[in-house]
Amino acid sequence: MFRITEPVVRLHRLITGRYEPELVAGRAARVWARTAETVAARIYGPHFEDVTRRWCLEHAGDGTLGGPPGSVRPTEIPCPEHRDRHELDIVVADDPAGGRITAIGEAKATGTAMDVRELRRLEHVRGLLPSARVDRPPRLLLFGRSGFSPELAAEAAARPDVELIGLERLYRGS
Repeated sequence: MFRITEPVVRLHRLITGRYEPELVAGRAARVWARTAETVAARIYGPHFEDVTRRWCLEHAGDGTLGGPPGSVRPTEIPCPEHRDRHELDIVVADDPAGGRITAIGEAKATGTAMDVRELRRLEHVRGLLPSARVDRPPRLLLFGRSGFSPELAAEAAARPDVELIGLERLYRGS
Protein backbone atom coordinates (compact mmCIF):
# COMPACT_ATOMS: atom_id res chain seq x y z
CA MET A 1 0.00 0.00 0.00
CA PHE A 2 1.29 3.47 -0.89
CA ARG A 3 0.52 6.65 1.01
CA ILE A 4 0.78 9.80 -1.06
CA THR A 5 2.26 12.51 1.15
CA GLU A 6 2.99 15.35 -1.27
CA PRO A 7 0.07 17.83 -1.03
CA VAL A 8 0.19 18.79 -4.72
CA VAL A 9 -0.03 15.15 -5.79
CA ARG A 10 -2.89 14.58 -3.31
CA LEU A 11 -4.71 17.59 -4.76
CA HIS A 12 -4.34 16.18 -8.26
CA ARG A 13 -5.52 12.70 -7.24
CA LEU A 14 -8.48 13.95 -5.18
CA ILE A 15 -9.64 17.03 -7.07
CA THR A 16 -7.90 18.10 -10.28
CA GLY A 17 -7.88 14.71 -11.99
CA ARG A 18 -11.39 13.82 -10.89
CA TYR A 19 -13.02 17.14 -11.83
CA GLU A 20 -10.87 18.05 -14.83
CA PRO A 21 -13.76 18.44 -17.32
CA GLU A 22 -15.50 20.94 -15.03
CA LEU A 23 -12.27 22.80 -14.32
CA VAL A 24 -11.45 23.06 -18.03
CA ALA A 25 -14.98 24.34 -18.64
CA GLY A 26 -14.32 27.24 -16.23
CA ARG A 27 -16.33 25.96 -13.26
CA ALA A 28 -13.47 26.07 -10.74
CA ALA A 29 -15.49 28.02 -8.16
CA ARG A 30 -18.22 25.39 -8.24
CA VAL A 31 -15.71 22.53 -7.94
CA TRP A 32 -13.90 24.29 -5.09
CA ALA A 33 -17.14 24.90 -3.17
CA ARG A 34 -18.11 21.24 -3.54
CA THR A 35 -14.69 19.88 -2.54
CA ALA A 36 -13.52 22.33 0.14
CA GLU A 37 -14.19 19.88 3.00
CA THR A 38 -12.30 17.11 1.20
CA VAL A 39 -9.33 19.42 0.65
CA ALA A 40 -9.31 20.45 4.31
CA ALA A 41 -9.61 16.90 5.64
CA ARG A 42 -7.44 15.00 3.17
CA ILE A 43 -4.83 17.56 2.12
CA TYR A 44 -4.46 20.40 4.65
CA GLY A 45 -4.95 18.18 7.72
CA PRO A 46 -2.41 15.45 6.91
CA HIS A 47 0.13 18.01 5.67
CA PHE A 48 -0.22 20.09 8.84
CA GLU A 49 0.24 16.94 10.94
CA ASP A 50 3.44 16.12 9.03
CA VAL A 51 4.72 19.68 9.56
CA THR A 52 4.06 19.48 13.31
CA ARG A 53 5.89 16.16 13.65
CA ARG A 54 8.87 17.55 11.74
CA TRP A 55 8.80 20.64 13.97
CA CYS A 56 8.98 18.44 17.07
CA LEU A 57 12.04 16.65 15.73
CA GLU A 58 13.89 19.61 14.26
CA HIS A 59 12.87 22.80 16.06
CA ALA A 60 11.10 22.24 19.38
CA GLY A 61 13.02 22.83 22.58
CA ASP A 62 13.57 19.99 25.02
CA GLY A 63 11.46 21.87 27.58
CA THR A 64 8.53 21.92 25.18
CA LEU A 65 8.70 18.17 24.62
CA GLY A 66 9.71 17.02 28.09
CA GLY A 67 13.17 15.99 26.86
CA PRO A 68 15.04 15.52 23.60
CA PRO A 69 13.01 13.76 20.90
CA GLY A 70 14.24 10.40 19.67
CA SER A 71 11.16 9.75 17.55
CA VAL A 72 7.91 11.48 16.65
CA ARG A 73 5.11 9.41 15.15
CA PRO A 74 1.33 9.17 14.94
CA THR A 75 -0.43 6.24 16.59
CA GLU A 76 -3.75 4.86 17.77
CA ILE A 77 -4.53 4.00 21.39
CA PRO A 78 -7.28 1.50 22.28
CA CYS A 79 -9.92 2.83 24.67
CA PRO A 80 -12.00 0.33 26.65
CA GLU A 81 -14.32 3.09 27.86
CA HIS A 82 -15.32 4.19 24.34
CA ARG A 83 -14.81 0.74 22.76
CA ASP A 84 -12.81 2.37 20.01
CA ARG A 85 -9.34 3.67 19.22
CA HIS A 86 -8.17 7.24 19.69
CA GLU A 87 -5.85 8.66 17.06
CA LEU A 88 -2.88 10.65 18.25
CA ASP A 89 -1.23 12.90 15.66
CA ILE A 90 1.97 13.27 17.67
CA VAL A 91 3.69 10.86 20.04
CA VAL A 92 7.15 11.99 21.10
CA ALA A 93 9.44 9.33 22.55
CA ASP A 94 12.95 9.74 23.92
CA ASP A 95 14.40 6.91 21.82
CA PRO A 96 14.38 6.29 18.05
CA ALA A 97 13.08 2.80 18.73
CA GLY A 98 10.11 4.26 20.62
CA GLY A 99 11.16 4.37 24.29
CA ARG A 100 9.62 6.49 27.03
CA ILE A 101 6.80 8.78 25.86
CA THR A 102 7.56 12.40 26.78
CA ALA A 103 4.73 14.21 24.94
CA ILE A 104 1.55 13.60 22.98
CA GLY A 105 -0.26 16.02 20.76
CA GLU A 106 -3.12 16.96 18.49
CA ALA A 107 -2.79 19.00 15.28
CA LYS A 108 -5.79 20.79 13.77
CA ALA A 109 -5.66 22.54 10.40
CA THR A 110 -9.28 23.66 10.61
CA GLY A 111 -10.48 27.20 10.08
CA THR A 112 -11.69 27.52 13.69
CA ALA A 113 -9.73 27.97 16.89
CA MET A 114 -9.02 24.90 19.03
CA ASP A 115 -10.90 24.78 22.30
CA VAL A 116 -10.81 23.08 25.69
CA ARG A 117 -12.47 19.93 24.29
CA GLU A 118 -9.21 19.03 22.51
CA LEU A 119 -7.28 19.40 25.76
CA ARG A 120 -9.79 17.18 27.60
CA ARG A 121 -9.47 14.56 24.87
CA LEU A 122 -5.66 14.58 25.18
CA GLU A 123 -5.92 14.26 28.97
CA HIS A 124 -8.16 11.23 28.48
CA VAL A 125 -5.78 9.62 25.98
CA ARG A 126 -2.78 10.34 28.22
CA GLY A 127 -4.48 8.19 30.86
CA LEU A 128 -4.64 5.29 28.36
CA LEU A 129 -0.93 5.22 27.54
CA PRO A 130 0.87 1.98 28.46
CA SER A 131 2.49 2.40 31.88
CA ALA A 132 5.64 0.62 30.66
CA ARG A 133 6.29 3.57 28.31
CA VAL A 134 5.50 6.39 30.75
CA ASP A 135 7.44 7.27 33.89
CA ARG A 136 5.82 10.71 34.37
CA PRO A 137 2.77 12.30 32.72
CA PRO A 138 3.69 13.27 29.15
CA ARG A 139 3.34 16.88 28.11
CA LEU A 140 0.26 17.81 26.09
CA LEU A 141 0.89 19.62 22.78
CA LEU A 142 -1.89 21.38 20.89
CA PHE A 143 -1.08 22.61 17.38
CA GLY A 144 -3.67 24.92 15.85
CA ARG A 145 -3.55 26.50 12.41
CA SER A 146 -6.28 28.94 13.43
CA GLY A 147 -5.20 29.59 17.00
CA PHE A 148 -6.83 28.80 20.31
CA SER A 149 -9.98 29.83 22.17
CA PRO A 150 -9.55 32.28 25.07
CA GLU A 151 -10.61 29.56 27.53
CA LEU A 152 -7.98 27.14 26.23
CA ALA A 153 -5.29 29.83 26.23
CA ALA A 154 -6.11 30.76 29.83
CA GLU A 155 -6.02 27.17 31.04
CA ALA A 156 -2.79 26.40 29.17
CA ALA A 157 -1.13 29.50 30.67
CA ALA A 158 -1.88 28.16 34.15
CA ARG A 159 -0.55 24.65 33.49
CA PRO A 160 3.09 23.62 33.07
CA ASP A 161 2.18 20.41 31.20
CA VAL A 162 0.34 22.07 28.28
CA GLU A 163 1.91 23.74 25.23
CA LEU A 164 -0.04 25.69 22.61
CA ILE A 165 1.75 25.93 19.27
CA GLY A 166 0.24 28.17 16.62
CA LEU A 167 1.61 29.11 13.21
CA GLU A 168 3.86 31.86 14.57
CA ARG A 169 5.54 29.48 16.99
CA LEU A 170 5.87 26.80 14.31
CA TYR A 171 7.89 29.26 12.25
CA ARG A 172 10.14 30.51 15.03
CA GLY A 173 10.74 27.25 16.96
CA SER A 174 11.06 26.33 20.62
